[in-house]
Amino acid sequence: MAVDSDERRAAVVSAAAELIVEGGLNAVTFRNIAARLGYSTTVISHYFRDKTDVLRATYRHVVAEAVAHREQVLAGQDASPARVLEEVLPVADTQRRIWTVWLCFWTAALFDEALLEEHRRGLAGTRERLRQHFLAEGEPEARAEQAAEDLAQAIFGIAMQALFDPAYWSPERQRAAYRRAAARIAG
Repeated sequence: MAVDSDERRAAVVSAAAELIVEGGLNAVTFRNIAARLGYSTTVISHYFRDKTDVLRATYRHVVAEAVAHREQVLAGQDASPARVLEEVLPVADTQRRIWTVWLCFWTAALFDEALLEEHRRGLAGTRERLRQHFLAEGEPEARAEQAAEDLAQAIFGIAMQALFDPAYWSPERQRAAYRRAAARIAG
């Protein structure tokens, strides 16, 4: 029986993401991934050089998941980038999982130059998409850049609080706080 390498790599990455949600980056070991998937550690090492290789692939996978979610929302009605950000708040299990994994990687990025650069590019891309949105709405350059920065700060702040205190930060409270911030930023 032929083994699909892409499927096998995807399974490893998915298992690593689950382990991160359950126990942080330290939970990701070849042994834990193998146990989760019913593989031997040799199978894992066939597809990934080391834990760092698994973690980078997992980070990229979770970013791709978030982008896919964003694109799905953008395809809907009232799909301005500001509206899309509201939908990426950790208001449902999928978004909470993505934010949890991101948060773990943000700390790791402080000590891993390659991961830090990927993270910087992602944040810059978010700000740029928002800036372009504000420019398209007729905002002057300086105002568009400031509004994009402020909106990104609002979403990250709300999301972090929601991860740490989900009982207080219900989906409704998250959306309401974000809408207030977006209204203040829009003027």
